[in-house]
Order: sequence, then structure tokens, then C-alpha cells
Amino acid sequence: MRGRRTAIRILMLAVVCALGLIGASPAQASVERTDRFSILDEGHDFGEGELNGWGRPSADARLEWDLVAGRWEPRLVGRLFLNNANGECIRIQMVAIYQNGVTTTHSDDSSEFCAPNGRTWYNDVDFTPVSSAYVAVVYFRLQSAPAGGWTFSTEAQSLPFLAPWWL
Repeated sequence: MRGRRTAIRILMLAVVCALGLIGASPAQASVERTDRFSILDEGHDFGEGELNGWGRPSADARLEWDLVAGRWEPRLVGRLFLNNANGECIRIQMVAIYQNGVTTTHSDDSSEFCAPNGRTWYNDVDFTPVSSAYVAVVYFRLQSAPAGGWTFSTEAQSLPFLAPWWL
């Protein structure tokens, strides 16, 4: 009888531990769709790879639509290029429009940089500022600020991208 109680207790402990591990597992992300694009402007570009002979990115950047626990997380992966700009600064912004019409703007401060001389400079972007079940559309702005000034202006922008649930 005593051995049977011990076996039942061990079995119950194993079940409780297994349920605890299942409940404690992190939310799994899945990439539902990937959109590819570049933003091209004179001396300011956003894409992937290196600059080609025409001064344009050799590949397109990626907008990955990750679905994490029922929430859309648009993730921007690419590279900012600044060409022949002495002291000029550059950054990328994500503009998110939600189902209810609310619009939010998010600047990627971690990839923002200034060119120390007139050569070609770049910085990698891996940016996920939004996590919402209600995001409907995103688009991106390539912004620059002149040497010595910190007022950014939009140089170019992408087309809008619809969240996968719209399609």
C-alpha cells in the first residue's frame, strides 16, 4: 500500500511539473509573410547588401510580419546607407496605422548615425517597435538631418504594407 501511494505521488508530481513547463514556455513567433522593398533617394538609401555600381543597395530590405501570441510584430531588417554626406545624419521611421485609425510613429534610434566624412557609410537595422493584434498598415520614412542640426526631415518613404490578416 505504501509503495502504491509513493508511485501515485511521483506520477502526480511528474504531471504537475509537465503542466508547469508547458504553461511557462515562451510565446512562439512565426513569420507569416515577408515583404521586400528598398527606399532610394540621392545619397540616402535603405535596402540590403552593399551599394552597387549605381550607388543603390544590391538587394531589398525585409519587412517580416511575425505573429507572436496573436499579436502582429512587423520587423524591419535592412541597412541604411549614407553616401557622400559629410556630417549629415540618417534614420528610419516606422509609421503604424491601426484598425481604429490611430497612427503612431516610431524612430529607430539604435540604427541612427551621422557620417563623419564624405565617404559611404552604413548601419544595420533590426527594428520591431510595434506589437498589436490591431495593426493594419505600416510604411517607412527615410529621414536625414544636416550637419550640425538635429531637425530631421523626410527624404523618401516606402509604399504602405497591409498586415497579413487584410489579405
